Amino acid sequence: MAKTLMIIGGGAEQIPAYEKAKKRGLFVVGSDLNPDAPGMKLADHVLIASTRNAEDTVRQALDYHALHQIDGVMTIANDVPYTVACVAEALGLPGIGQDAARNVTDKLLMKQCFSSHDVACPWFIEIGSADKLRACLCAEPHTMFVIKPVDGRGARGVLLIDSTVDVEWAFEESKRWGDSGRLILEKFVPGMQLSTESFLLNGKCYTAAIAERNYDRLEQFKPNIIEDGGTIPAPIDESMRRLVDDIILRGATAIGIHEGIVKGDLVIDGNGRPMIIELAARLSGGWFATHQIPFATGVDLVSAVISYSLGESIDETLLLPSRAAATAIRYWYPPEGCIFAIRGEEELQRLPGLISYGFFKKTGEVQTRVRMHPDRFGFAIVGAETREEALCRIDRALATVRIEVES
Repeated sequence: MAKTLMIIGGGAEQIPAYEKAKKRGLFVVGSDLNPDAPGMKLADHVLIASTRNAEDTVRQALDYHALHQIDGVMTIANDVPYTVACVAEALGLPGIGQDAARNVTDKLLMKQCFSSHDVACPWFIEIGSADKLRACLCAEPHTMFVIKPVDGRGARGVLLIDSTVDVEWAFEESKRWGDSGRLILEKFVPGMQLSTESFLLNGKCYTAAIAERNYDRLEQFKPNIIEDGGTIPAPIDESMRRLVDDIILRGATAIGIHEGIVKGDLVIDGNGRPMIIELAARLSGGWFATHQIPFATGVDLVSAVISYSLGESIDETLLLPSRAAATAIRYWYPPEGCIFAIRGEEELQRLPGLISYGFFKKTGEVQTRVRMHPDRFGFAIVGAETREEALCRIDRALATVRIEVES
């Protein structure tokens, strides 16, 4: 009989995992609170449970497992490693364990693990009140800080601030976007930011690709911090790549992850030293693992995670790049207002090197002020043989589409 894979989450970015699992002949169980989520249409069986409600997801998985054996559980582009870990432990399946999952989903716990294991990361402190925030900012009036919920996601409530900010507003604005209400303050470290996707296997870190994260719009959206895509390859040398592998391996070990996928957000400080901003125990969103990495390097991390989740052996050579191409992803940011026309889509589809694109809104809907990643209008991904050509192609792709709004 075919093995059964449970995929937690049924959103648009989870679809590639469903497609690959079905192509491998697996029986797929999907879980999502929304029965009409696009991934659910590809599932052989559907469990209706919030991806962030570990207890309910475990209960339903156990009930189904009693009737039909589940052989593996995973997610992609969904920040719910704790739910995945709980299901894996309840069913005796491969996974990172609940303790590691707690560490990776609580940014304060994560940073404390880094600190206790001498893993470089920006200075941090827990913020429990506006008064404490004010004291920290006033102590270093010329320093930029980042405040964010310890359990936030999608850049919700992530603010770039200094001593000139309205402290009461910043505290309450950041707090309202987290589930627990707990906040962490970090020093903002200027420097090139990197996005990585690595697989840990047999004590080694295999980083399939390193992208330079694009923050050209930092001033435009300040105090909100909005990432405007990224570019593979990042302009770093082999020595820096080795340092990146080393710190990801040490950072993952510090939080209790020894095997499987690890997504990294890093910054290279003024001394040329990589520092970990955050790690995540999941395949990344933003079409990084599903579209960009396969094009740029030939590495199929989605298949690797499926195999790992099912307890199958993984050939290390499949984690090594087989090509060296380039990709770039960027987003559209029309003015606020009601969208009455989207022009240039057919021309966009004819552009050389276009890998994928998507619009999150349609005519008649409202483009809101951009405060978090879900507020972006849409994206385009292009590929090329060189980084320079990829950057030229993404500029052309963005310019091709015109979003007209009524303010």
